Amino acid sequence: MRKLDVVGLHERFFIDKGFVLQSSKMLFEKVFPHGKQVVFIHFSEAPEANHLEYFFGVRINEVEELIHSYLPTPQHYAENSLTLVQPLDKLGSDFPEKFIVTNKEDLSSVVSQVENYFMKTGFSWLDQMIQPSGLEKEILKSTTNPLESENLVYTAFRSTALSKLYNPGDYQFLRNGFLAQMNYEQMTPFTIAAFLQFIDYLDHLNIA
Repeated sequence: MRKLDVVGLHERFFIDKGFVLQSSKMLFEKVFPHGKQVVFIHFSEAPEANHLEYFFGVRINEVEELIHSYLPTPQHYAENSLTLVQPLDKLGSDFPEKFIVTNKEDLSSVVSQVENYFMKTGFSWLDQMIQPSGLEKEILKSTTNPLESENLVYTAFRSTALSKLYNPGDYQFLRNGFLAQMNYEQMTPFTIAAFLQFIDYLDHLNIA
């Protein structure tokens, strides 16, 4: 089985829902004026078994453009970065982290299960997340304590930007909490300085 062949099994299904296959990136993408929804399908082959994984992603352009003006990220990454990515098994489903696929029957079963899930829940979740206010709440609940994220820096920048722009009631709590956590974790002076510049901008930003 080739990865492109596996991804292609979903092509008609996602096209019917407004997504486009980006074959060079092995993902499906639905573009909105203010961002995009993305579905990644990761297929890996191994002698003992093949594995199939699914990830959901959402990008809010205003947030990504804003945070990367303060972060030292490569231009290519900034243009393609996603505001939130979640694996299929973290979205309240009973699916495993990875599907084990040993033959065509297994693959057909997984494709059918996943497409049914999208019809019942997946597309609805993506539609909620493309709304920035919904995405801001999802980031906060995506971990038990958002201040202890594996990637504290990006979580801090994205969460404070989302809250300031779309849910200002959370902003002061997040702003202060993330700054305190960065100091506690002894982030580099450059990182803390960048975040201080960022929240100073947000502090003085007037939201219509």
